[in-house]
Amino acid sequence: MDNKLMQDIVSGSLILSAIKLRNKISFTSWWDHFSAIVSAIPAVGGTLSVEIQSVRDSAADYQAYEFFRKFTCFICELGELTDTQRKEFVSEVEKVAKDASGNVIMGLVDRLDNINKERILANLVIAKGQNAISIEDFFRLSSMLERIPYVDLAKLELYNQDFYDDEGDSELLFATGALQQSVIDADTGNKYVLSKLGRKLLRFGLGLKVEDMQTIGTKVAKIEWDNMSDLKPISKEEIENIIERQ
Repeated sequence: MDNKLMQDIVSGSLILSAIKLRNKISFTSWWDHFSAIVSAIPAVGGTLSVEIQSVRDSAADYQAYEFFRKFTCFICELGELTDTQRKEFVSEVEKVAKDASGNVIMGLVDRLDNINKERILANLVIAKGQNAISIEDFFRLSSMLERIPYVDLAKLELYNQDFYDDEGDSELLFATGALQQSVIDADTGNKYVLSKLGRKLLRFGLGLKVEDMQTIGTKVAKIEWDNMSDLKPISKEEIENIIERQ
């Protein structure tokens, strides 16, 4: 399918509050939802009925087919946004990204490696549309979502408090910016906690509870006297010699 037509479908559907999820999308029923979306877009729907059917039937158009599968899941989740909120979101996207909204959203949707991430991306759009987050944070969180494996998104909630997971997700999540180091401990290992952006992704993207913010800064694990047991004590004579030299 021509990229310009794909862009028209994306940009046209972004500003239509009439597009809502009427029933649950399944792996087999998503095409019916997509066909309804296209039909609702003025100046696009009527001319595309034959072409979108060819996408469905052609193995050569698998890339377009897969994109529209993910896009359908994404766009149908935006039902609670009003026309005004949608238009303001599109305007801000184009202003900050300096590109057509259709191109920008196409890229964001297409780069996500799991269809379930599309719902999280939709939640971030809603949060921006309702001014719960800034447009800059929307792009930052979208990038973070792209880089975190879907299986590790469920681990984010564990980092409401100081935590370390020896399965390896701690370092990975830290590298994406979702975590910040909270405890430095040479004995038991460092610990991590949600960063400011990680907290926003958990709250606005995943819709999970975010605990009260911990004191900002990195703590060093307390040194116990047991850790000092191998040090030789200073004798009284050595102390007197030090004082005398001073």
